[in-house]
Amino acid sequence: MKTLAYLLLAALWALPARAADFSLADLMGLMAQVKSATDSFVESKQSTLLSAPLVLKGRLIYGRPDRLEKHVLSPYEEYTVIAGSSVSVENRTLQQKKSFNLSSSSSAAALIEGMRATLAGDVLALERHYVTRLDGSSDAWLLTLTPRDEKLTRLVTRIRIAGARQRLKRIEVDESSGDQSVMLIGPDKP
Repeated sequence: MKTLAYLLLAALWALPARAADFSLADLMGLMAQVKSATDSFVESKQSTLLSAPLVLKGRLIYGRPDRLEKHVLSPYEEYTVIAGSSVSVENRTLQQKKSFNLSSSSSAAALIEGMRATLAGDVLALERHYVTRLDGSSDAWLLTLTPRDEKLTRLVTRIRIAGARQRLKRIEVDESSGDQSVMLIGPDKP
């Protein structure tokens, strides 16, 4: 009976150790396997300027190595495409289009690079712009990104990305102003 108790105790101690063995390199290895992905999202933006949260619904598209698309379908229609260093935004509701190059804003470039580096599994690019902390296991992880660049910290204090294996499930962005956005990602979202 004592042997069984020791085995159970050893097994319980081993469980947290296995979770702790999941490293940033492991996560980036999983993410690097993704060639492309498309998912729906629901994003809630809370701002001191708004009386109620703004809720956006739409689709996200990722294409290796550096293409991100965000298609907002509700409550208005807006398409943002980031390909390489080019960004274009088309708001069909307001009939407005604008484009810019990421080189014109180092803060925007660092913010976008954090997302692209995470999706691409590029640990060097990620750690160039952010202090990283990974908690959890491969089946339920939380990656916290804290900006290294002083200009970016004036905009964003922290980004938290949660997922399972190579699938993103939640992205939270805490802005320096106190505003926050929370994006839920997945096929179960409208």
